[in-house]
Amino acid sequence: MIRKKMASIFVAALVGTVVLSGCGGNNASSSSTSSSADSSSSSKEKSGNDLTVTMYDSDGTTVLGTDTVAKGESYTPADPAAKDGYTFMGWYVTPEFSRKYDNTAALDKNTDLYAGFVRYQEDTRDFYILGNGKSDLLKKSNWGATLNDSMKLTKKESPDANVYTITLDLEEGDQLQFAVDSSWDDQRGFGYMKTIEQDGKEYFKNSGALGDANAKKANIEVKVAGNYTFTLTTYPSADYYDTEDSYYSDEKKENFNLNPYDTIEFTYNS
Repeated sequence: MIRKKMASIFVAALVGTVVLSGCGGNNASSSSTSSSADSSSSSKEKSGNDLTVTMYDSDGTTVLGTDTVAKGESYTPADPAAKDGYTFMGWYVTPEFSRKYDNTAALDKNTDLYAGFVRYQEDTRDFYILGNGKSDLLKKSNWGATLNDSMKLTKKESPDANVYTITLDLEEGDQLQFAVDSSWDDQRGFGYMKTIEQDGKEYFKNSGALGDANAKKANIEVKVAGNYTFTLTTYPSADYYDTEDSYYSDEKKENFNLNPYDTIEFTYNS
């Protein structure tokens, strides 16, 4: 009788152990599954592909809107609402409007865009081509030592645009810029070139400038000899001065005149 009772107790204990082991196994499996899911979820959050594009007004602080773009995709923002008396010049990636936004480039980070607006103001300045080289006109210029009407750009008659042009022969290696006088005030150099290519061929290069001057003050060097027409478009209402330059002074401030919207375009005639 005692043996049967002991046997019964042993069997009951064994069954209990098996049941507990089974429960423990299920809990471990559940815990492992839960941990795996949490890890997967966390990994998904960290590798999210959505980027935010924030569009600001020209004041650099007023948000015009936001948009979501997949990482690695390009993005073309819509034009902002029109402003009476102003022209929209495009989207820029800096609040100083120093670099225009490229809507063909793939985005790899959150991006801020700034709307460039400019109001029309008549430009009463005269601009001249200055430089040096082998061509007759630039050889005479000798970096602005000589300034005459043959070097003066012609301003087109227009009620809402400031457009200057000049046509001349240039030789390979010639270097040039545009300015309002022989002191190189309000100079417009390589950084204002809208493009240096025509039909897939490069016609100019940046030949540099004195010291660490802004690229907009760099000389435009001719790579291909020939006859050219240059078009300078100005927006004087947006002119500003690089007062942070260590050489800046109020007396010579026009040497430090810059503009975010002025452009130089060219046509290679022959």
